[in-house]
Amino acid sequence: MVEYKQNFNALKLSGVHRKPLNVGLVAKICRVSKKTVLNWIYKDAMKAFQTLGGHYRIWPADLHTFLTNSAMDVPFQFVDERRTTFLIVDDDPAYSILLKEAICSHFSNADVIVTDDGYEGLLLIGERKPQMVILDLKMPKIDGYQVLELLRARKKDNTMKVVVLSAYVDNQIRDRLNKTVADDIWEKGRNIKDILHSLDVMMNEKRPSRRFHARLAAQSVSQQTK
Repeated sequence: MVEYKQNFNALKLSGVHRKPLNVGLVAKICRVSKKTVLNWIYKDAMKAFQTLGGHYRIWPADLHTFLTNSAMDVPFQFVDERRTTFLIVDDDPAYSILLKEAICSHFSNADVIVTDDGYEGLLLIGERKPQMVILDLKMPKIDGYQVLELLRARKKDNTMKVVVLSAYVDNQIRDRLNKTVADDIWEKGRNIKDILHSLDVMMNEKRPSRRFHARLAAQSVSQQTK
């Protein structure tokens, strides 16, 4: 994990912030204490993410949004260099290419990585830290279930979403996936426009959606009341 350590004086001279900022630097920019910045983060007033070491980082664009919403008269210049990284793990090249092209056309800042290997997918998750993982269930060498199990201990970043793809989905598959870190499950025959809409919704959520698990719980209650 790359830790961004900012030199405040150097950044002050350059005048333009590009990389994630630590709490101390944000406190200096806002002319408040570190405790105040942390309180903003805890109250969800300021958007932040955590490193694997548990330290908070704030993207310059998110700090700018906070300053604007709070009407704070603080000079702040930035360049938003963030790219939304999608990782597609699927051994069907035709479908992967179709999905990649659709995502790149829909998201202007998308960085789409494709692999047909579950092991490589796990490595890429560690190296590239994607915001969205689209995982096929049935693959050679290591299938989607095994990837999900190995990913359980690695999914420490609560902003990462995992969507499972399957050509066929029944109640047995749903029940099994309910015990994994999957956030949702889609059938491969689903309309691409619907997929892009779902991605929009999921990417804009601050917390993991777990809508897949919520649907299962609702279905279970419905069946019990019949």
